Amino acid sequence: MIINHNMNAMNAHRMMTGNTASAGRSMEKLSSGLRINKAGDDAAGLAISEKMRAQIRGLDQATRNSQDGISMVQTAEGALNETHSILQRMRELATQSANDTNVSVDRDEIQKEINQLTSEINRIGNTTEFNTQKILDGGASASGVALSSTEASGTAATGATIKGLNATDLTSDFSAATAGETFTITIDAKAYSIDGATMKVLWGDGTGKTSDDLKTTLLNNMKDGATALAEVANINVSDEGIISFTNKTAGTGETLQIDFVSAADNFQDLLGFGTAAATITMTADGTAVENAVITGSKTVQNTDSVTASDWAGKTFTVNHNGTTANITLGADFSGDSLGELITEFNDAFTATFGADKPTMAITSGKITITSDVSTTQIEDSVQPFVSISGDNLDDLLGDFVPGSSSTGGTFTAKFQIGSNQGQSFQIDINDMRSQALKISGTSAGVDQGVVSGAKFVSTKEVTDGTTNTGTEYALDVSSHDNASAAIKVINNAIETVSAQRSSLGAYQNRLEHTIANLGTSSENLTSAESRIRDVDMAKEMMSFSKNNILSQAAQAMLAQANQQPQGVLQLLR
Repeated sequence: MIINHNMNAMNAHRMMTGNTASAGRSMEKLSSGLRINKAGDDAAGLAISEKMRAQIRGLDQATRNSQDGISMVQTAEGALNETHSILQRMRELATQSANDTNVSVDRDEIQKEINQLTSEINRIGNTTEFNTQKILDGGASASGVALSSTEASGTAATGATIKGLNATDLTSDFSAATAGETFTITIDAKAYSIDGATMKVLWGDGTGKTSDDLKTTLLNNMKDGATALAEVANINVSDEGIISFTNKTAGTGETLQIDFVSAADNFQDLLGFGTAAATITMTADGTAVENAVITGSKTVQNTDSVTASDWAGKTFTVNHNGTTANITLGADFSGDSLGELITEFNDAFTATFGADKPTMAITSGKITITSDVSTTQIEDSVQPFVSISGDNLDDLLGDFVPGSSSTGGTFTAKFQIGSNQGQSFQIDINDMRSQALKISGTSAGVDQGVVSGAKFVSTKEVTDGTTNTGTEYALDVSSHDNASAAIKVINNAIETVSAQRSSLGAYQNRLEHTIANLGTSSENLTSAESRIRDVDMAKEMMSFSKNNILSQAAQAMLAQANQQPQGVLQLLR
């Protein structure tokens, strides 16, 4: 018998410690309901279950995202429901006005309601928001679009020359590209100069600042190196970097005459780049960019009420790539729309110039004449692109101004409908304001070519819906013909809104199915995660009971083992 080491007590103590620890772990699992409470419980299981938890939470958030998407779609669709109601009322009014039992006073009152209803459609488009985002204005309220070389058209080449550059039809923007992109000099001949009109060329660095050295050099080269240009125009460069050309000679009554600069001066010499095409280094957001030249096209917009039949019997002299041809519309030409006129011209262009022909088109009320611009030297004594004889120019053409960009953009929203990258869904909502629906315009009396005979009124009575200032012209219903054509225009608008509402309905239905699928996926993944992480309460309770009993038994045996050395005292007596 020994007393220094009570091995029975030590063994009972060790077993009691293990049983107590096992009972403690069982108590932890039973109290949390989880099989894995820390990495030590199941290292691999913890890693797998945490990935599953991330997926589950992502799926649940995607479900909420989809529900928010449905709310946005419903907001847009609800607003368009009212737009539909307004268009139906406008169609009813146009139908009423088309009846000649109405006198002019009656139609004036109908026109007033047409104006107000058109303004209300604008208000709906301009003010319908979801979470402060305007969703029916075609993205017009979004941030400005950054320029880049990929957004330009045509071929870019440093020091290129442009055929037909002249003082009286040049309206150009010199625009800086964004950082890391090519600096572009955009030549876009847009407007005719009539009766001493002033044209402007803006040179800037994209932030509203200009280079004084460049401004001085450019001005000196234009005055000294282009005598013909100096003879036909006053040239001035303002402190803001605006280079202005003012025609000294008013337009004549019979012919739109344009004088060109001397053939000895190419575009490089004109701007002082030199024959070696010297590089002008500029910066955008601190990054150096290079200069380049891109060609453009002529765009004008008719702001007077001129019908195509007014052009019957007129002769047009066209200069295109060195070839001059006269085009005369037949005296019996009686087309009522500019669209028919455009067709007449393009047929004549094809017959005269073949495949390498200029083209005339009409888009949103703008007449656009486009011709490929060669890179030869600037020519001298060339007639204007289109000259008109036989009538007073101003009476025939009215007031031509540079065309402006049209409406009709798209609001785009992307919904994250999955738990992983790239699992998104995009919706597009078109511009639903009156001009995009073609029931208002920016030009009085212009036949837009969309519906033959449809006209706009002569005064700006349509507002944007948020102010009382008229900015657009409403459909004219002052006569049977105008009102009848307006019915077709409004029909087209109704179909446009119907198509958009149909798309919104499809979006909503898809999102509802998305939500159902996300719910199923989340449920199944939660079940899988539960099997890994949750504890089997019955099994764990069985283990706890066993360990608890064993712990108590070990405790009793430890007490017995501690009593065994007491027998040694009997031997010592």
